[in-house]
Amino acid sequence: MKILSPSKQKEVKIVKQPVITQREINKIIKYQKLVQQEGYRPFITVRNSNSVGLSHIIFSHKTGRTHHLLSNGELEAFINFEHDQSVLDIYEQYPLPLNETIECAALINKYHPAKYKERDHETKLIPAATMTTDFVLLKRDIRSGQNVLQPIYYKPSSEFCRKNTSAQKVIRTMSKFQIEQAYWENNGYSLIQCDENTFNSNKTYNLKWLRECYQHLSSLDVPEDLYTSLLLTLTENVRSMPTETLKSQLQFVATTLNMELVQVMYLFQKACYTNALPIDLNVKIELYRPLNLIVGSYAD
Repeated sequence: MKILSPSKQKEVKIVKQPVITQREINKIIKYQKLVQQEGYRPFITVRNSNSVGLSHIIFSHKTGRTHHLLSNGELEAFINFEHDQSVLDIYEQYPLPLNETIECAALINKYHPAKYKERDHETKLIPAATMTTDFVLLKRDIRSGQNVLQPIYYKPSSEFCRKNTSAQKVIRTMSKFQIEQAYWENNGYSLIQCDENTFNSNKTYNLKWLRECYQHLSSLDVPEDLYTSLLLTLTENVRSMPTETLKSQLQFVATTLNMELVQVMYLFQKACYTNALPIDLNVKIELYRPLNLIVGSYAD
C-alpha cells in the first residue's frame, strides 16, 4: 500500500460562509414584530417564495389560522398533521436564528444558504439567507402530558436521487438538511424527515374531503341526542344493507330523521374525521360506493 507523505495528503478546504447583513437583520426584526402583534405567520409565504410547484393557502379549523404551503407535498403533510389529535398547532416555514445556523454550517463545514442575487459587487460578499424548517409541530406528549416541539423536514424523495436530479443540486439539498439537522440537535430536538411515501394517499384524499365540513359550522351545531341518533341510524342501515351506496345511506338517514341531505353529509364528514364513526381512513370514501365500517363499530 502506497502511503502519502504529509505534504501530499489532501487538505480539507474550509468553506467561507456568507455574511449576515443589516438588511437581513432588519427583515428578521420586522417579522418578529408582526408575530408579536398578530400571532404566528410563516417567514416565507406563497407570494414571496421561489417554489416551482403548486402552492396553497389554506385555513385550518384546528389552528384558526391561514397556512402557506409551498408544494402539493407540503399540503399532504399538513392535512395529515392537522388530523393528528396529538398535534395542537402547526408552524410552517419556521425561521431559524441566522447566527446559530451559520455557526452550525461552519462547524460541519457546509456552505450556508445565501442570497447570490444580492452579492455586493464591490466587496464580493454574499448575504446569508435565513433558513426555515418546513414544519414545527406543537404536540401533546402522551406520556409526560407536556407540550413539546417536533421539527419536520419535508422534501420529495426525488430531490435526493441523482437519477432524477443533478448531482450538484442533490449535494446542495443534503448540505441544507445537515445544517438544519445540526441546528435542531444543538437545541435538543430530533429533526424528522418526511417525503411523499410517509403518508397514505387514500387517507389524505379522504381527509381533504372530510375536513370540508368545518366550512359549515352552523350545520354541525346540532343537539347531542340528534347526532347520536344519526350515527346509530346510519350504522344500523349500513349493516342491514351493506351494498347500498354511501349517498343512498345518507339519504335514508335524512329521510328517517327529517333532515336535509347536505346537513347529514356534513355531520357524516365530521363523524369520520373525529373517529366518532369507525371507518378505515386508508380506504377511499366515495359517495357512489358502499361504506366500509370497521367491525366492532359505533352501535356495538
